[in-house]
Amino acid sequence: MAQTPSKSRFLRLLRRTATNAQKHQGRGVAEENGIWLAHEKALSTTKAAGEAAQRIASTAAKQRSIFDATAEQARATTLRTPELERTALRVRDAFDRLALIALNAGLEGARLGESAGRSLSLVSDEVRTLSERGAEAVRELVQGISDVARESGAVATRIDEARAQSGEIGQDAALASSNTLDTERVLHDIGERLRKATGSDPETLRSIASATEHARQLVVALGALSGKVPRALLVSTLRPVLEPLLRAVSDEETEADE
Repeated sequence: MAQTPSKSRFLRLLRRTATNAQKHQGRGVAEENGIWLAHEKALSTTKAAGEAAQRIASTAAKQRSIFDATAEQARATTLRTPELERTALRVRDAFDRLALIALNAGLEGARLGESAGRSLSLVSDEVRTLSERGAEAVRELVQGISDVARESGAVATRIDEARAQSGEIGQDAALASSNTLDTERVLHDIGERLRKATGSDPETLRSIASATEHARQLVVALGALSGKVPRALLVSTLRPVLEPLLRAVSDEETEADE
């Protein structure tokens, strides 16, 4: 069956469209798509870096608050140490006086003799023993208070150092966040310039790639049907679907001829 001019032209334009689309995708579209993909990846990475920098800065600020509270508690403990030491020394003095009283009581019991002063001597010995133990315990307590004060001072110093380092980290993170914002603005500007220079954008390129793939699949399907289905039936079936494509290609050829 002979093809009418319109049918022949339709199939010829369809094949030419698919072929040109493949060539276009293989060259310009693929290159532009690669540029846009690189741009989108750079923009996404920059945003992620900026968000991470903001989280670091926020965490550093919270750490500084914790460091401040802990350092203040350590300093408060250190400031209370002298008062605790004075109180412990007064207790030790009281034990020393009690031991002296017990000694005098023992001397008095010895003066009264074995029968009259025995009970007093026994009480004196017990009180003196307990007083010596109490005084020794107070001396250990004073030493412990002194050690706690020294360690609290060292802790406060280390906290101040950690706070300073956290402050530096926060400053660096804030600077990194600011730099990423500048980079985002630059990338957006690059995207606008690229869009103006190429007349394309990522969404358009993805649509072109999708349309090209569909055109390729259509050509493959038509090739598979070639010789199996009457051409007139195939054209009449596809015409309502492909008429918009035919008009678009016809307009493109007319512009090219002009």
